[in-house]
Amino acid sequence: MSGCFSPLENLNLLINNLISSNNNVLPLKYINKLINDLTKSLSESNFYDVEIKVGVNENIKIFKAHSIILEARSSYFKVALSNNWVKRSDNGIILFEKENISPKIFELLLM
Repeated sequence: MSGCFSPLENLNLLINNLISSNNNVLPLKYINKLINDLTKSLSESNFYDVEIKVGVNENIKIFKAHSIILEARSSYFKVALSNNWVKRSDNGIILFEKENISPKIFELLLM
């Protein structure tokens, strides 16, 4: 198994390779470590490609997210992030604004 893989792109391949390399039995500690590492990389605000600004007036919150995760988990974001609904900043971050939803509700939807 190669040590190089693109984050999230080949996750399924990585897991399948790990499982097959141990006679179809992957110790739970390796799966837990992989999940913990992925969770950590997804929760770190340095590694994101979408900023979602929700709310209006004083009730505004900006969420930092990963387009690949949003698109994989939501048919709405798969469409919204693939067409002209969004704009990009100078540094390539996708900017997405939704004034018609409160930050509290949007946070629940992201869970």
